[in-house]
Amino acid sequence: MTRRRINIQEPRGDTAYRAIKTAIVANRLKPGALVSEEAWARELRVSRTPVREALNRLEQENLVRRVPKRGVFVADLSLDEFLDICEVRSLLEGNACHVAAQRIDEADLDKFEQEFRQLAAKQPTSEDLHRANEVDRAFHMYILETAGNQQVIAIISRLNDMITRLRFALTPSRYHESLAEHGQILAGLRARDGEAAAAAMRSHMDNVSRSLHRIKLSRRQWTESQPAASHATALEEPA
Repeated sequence: MTRRRINIQEPRGDTAYRAIKTAIVANRLKPGALVSEEAWARELRVSRTPVREALNRLEQENLVRRVPKRGVFVADLSLDEFLDICEVRSLLEGNACHVAAQRIDEADLDKFEQEFRQLAAKQPTSEDLHRANEVDRAFHMYILETAGNQQVIAIISRLNDMITRLRFALTPSRYHESLAEHGQILAGLRARDGEAAAAAMRSHMDNVSRSLHRIKLSRRQWTESQPAASHATALEEPA
């Protein structure tokens, strides 16, 4: 691990919490990985106490789990939870597209379109994957904020950690497809066609759900064929 400088103005427990959470959400710490108090304390140059406090908070958020006499591990990615989230997002964000299409700012769309085109023009590096996830999240939140329903924004914001984990897990296999789908959403918004934008958003979420269903089926078939082995925890598309 690369050592990090901590912010002396920030409580050390908060620094540890933010650092470990970022590593989990960005999929740098994989599902099932051991989260070592000692290793993180050494990286952040703090005692183990703030790291322990951070892990307690992350456990409450279901991002880590404790196994007696073994340690703390990154929580598995639940396919069923993600499928539920996709259904919620399809309904809420589809409707948000319908409303936002009449309020959209062309200059904002130009910026997102440029980002999507630049990302789509290459075979992605790890840096491109990270950038694609940042732009993805910003685009979806821009639509919600433009639509202006504060309750919907609050609901999606509460789910954003799970949504970001899903993005990082699926992006390598759906990189170009996802960018194309976002381009279709953007085209509907630019035409101020609420129905087309909403349909593109629902189609996008349906495609994510189908990818998750394929993973679920593949995982079930794998575990049935190898009953003695524990199944993989990483959420990845089958080859």
